[in-house]
Order: sequence, then C-alpha cells, then structure tokens
Amino acid sequence: MKVIFTGRHVEVSESLKRYAEERLSKMSTYVDDIIDIHTTMSVEKHRHKANVALKSKTGVFVASAVTDDMYQSLSQAIDKLETQVHKKQGQRQANRTRELQTAVGQ
Repeated sequence: MKVIFTGRHVEVSESLKRYAEERLSKMSTYVDDIIDIHTTMSVEKHRHKANVALKSKTGVFVASAVTDDMYQSLSQAIDKLETQVHKKQGQRQANRTRELQTAVGQ
C-alpha cells in the first residue's frame, strides 16, 4: 500500500503522516488490493481541509472534511471513506446473493 501526502499551504509533519498511516492501515482489512492512497491537506483562513482518495482494483473512493483541526479533518475524512467502502461491500454481497438465488431458482 503506497500512501502519498501532499500539503497545500501547510507543512505535513511526521506526526500527521504517522497518524494518517495508522488510520489508513486498517483500510487494508476492508479493501482488497489497494493500489495507492493520496492524502491532500490544506489550510485556508483557519480552515483545515483533508482530502483522501483511495484507489483499488474494485474502484476509487474519495472523501474530504473541513474542521478547525487537521487531525479531526483527517479522522472525519477517513471515517467517511470507511463508510463508502462498507456500503460498496454490502452492495457487492447483495448482488452475489441475488445472482445465486436466481441461479438456484431456475
């Protein structure tokens, strides 16, 4: 899993990188075959914005959050990303179940 960090108008510190990598490492249990994760952090007029884009073989997931603290922004963006991944997994499982039911019903 390759994680890319970009800072716009902010220096991405090692502690921010470690925090993001710890939270994102849990994503590998949910998503198979993660190609890369691109994290963009920016600061504008006391607004800390975090964008996280996860690219995998099953699709691309993007989430962003804006708060007064960069750690909170990262946390909220990663939570949104996890929600998207879980929703996609649920849809895939529902489709498999539907396909199996129609195959058995025929």
